Parts: sequence; structure tokens; C-alpha cells
Amino acid sequence: MAIRFAIDGDLRFISHHDSMRLFERALSRAQLPVKFSEGYNPRPRLSLPVPRAVGVAGEAEIVVVGLSEPVDPKIVLSQLAEQMPASITLKDAWGLSGRQRLYIDRVDYVVEISLELLAVVSQAVRRIMKAETWLIERSGFGDKPPKTIDLRSLLLEACIDSSQLRWTVGITQSGTIRVAEFLSAVGLDPRVFLHHVRRTAVHWR
Repeated sequence: MAIRFAIDGDLRFISHHDSMRLFERALSRAQLPVKFSEGYNPRPRLSLPVPRAVGVAGEAEIVVVGLSEPVDPKIVLSQLAEQMPASITLKDAWGLSGRQRLYIDRVDYVVEISLELLAVVSQAVRRIMKAETWLIERSGFGDKPPKTIDLRSLLLEACIDSSQLRWTVGITQSGTIRVAEFLSAVGLDPRVFLHHVRRTAVHWR
């Protein structure tokens, strides 16, 4: 079953791992028939298909839960909602038949920017959207060296709408661009703006 939810407030600062743990505990308390993996350390079969950057709020996040028997989506929402903290709002749920999967195509973001930054950011957005390629360097983790990413190939849309910067990124098998990478590319300091970003939609097929 796929469940759409919103996350905001202080909970937007929890990590992907902690988000998984939160749902694991909530599903257990809700006494829903969750399917578990096999082996010595069985875990609930659940996933968050599009990891959310720490600090980013989400209006249309998705969690997918494996169930051992059919359950009405309304019952799942009702029982699970009672176990969720105040900063998470469950919106809707629907069943996935058999081995059906959600294939995420693209994700929409928005952030408010001040009037004094509008001209600079707008100019940067226009330059990026007109370019055929826009190469950035992604830092490596541990012993992994940095690698070059073509931001433009994964940036589907970007524009200034009143005082808001809106953009859409594509999701591929090899990944996507990070929120902080896009902010840096248009001249916004991620340390200042990352926790003001909202993920407004997750599109799938």
C-alpha cells in the first residue's frame, strides 16, 4: 500500500533513516498486518522511494508498506494517523497489486526568496535553463573522489513565480540532483535556504 503524507515543523530535520524508524514504530503500534522480511533479523517491508534532504519539508511524500493481507486504505489511514506525531499529516492511501511498484519520474520544489535576491537568482536561472549542459562537482564521501554531474540534464524546469523560486528535477536510475546543489547553482547559500525549501509534489508512473 502506498501512503501519501506531509512532513513539516521540527520533524523535517530528521534523517531518512530516522523517518524509516518512525514509520516502523507507528505501524507496529497501529497493529496493522505488516509483512516482514525473512532471515535472522526480520524487518517490516516498507520504503520511502524518494529520500528527503534533512531540513526540507514535504507536502506530498510517499511511503510504501507491504501488508500480509488486504486492508481497506481508509482503515490504514485511520489506525496509522492515531500513531503519528503532530508534524506528520497522512493525506491518502491506495493499494498496489502484486509486485506493482511506484516509479518516480520527477519531483517539484519551492522556496521563498527575498526581493533583493530576485534579480540575481532570476538571472542565474535563465542562464542555466538556456545552457545545454551545466556541470557541477559533487563531493565524494570517505575515500570516494568527487565526481562531475550535469545539473542541466536533470533539471526539467525552473522559474521565478512572484517571490518564489520553483523547480522540478528528474529522477533516473543513476539518481538526481540534490537540493543543496541546485541552490548553490543559482547563488543561494544552502546553509541559509535549505530548511526553507518545500517539496510540493512527487510524480510517478
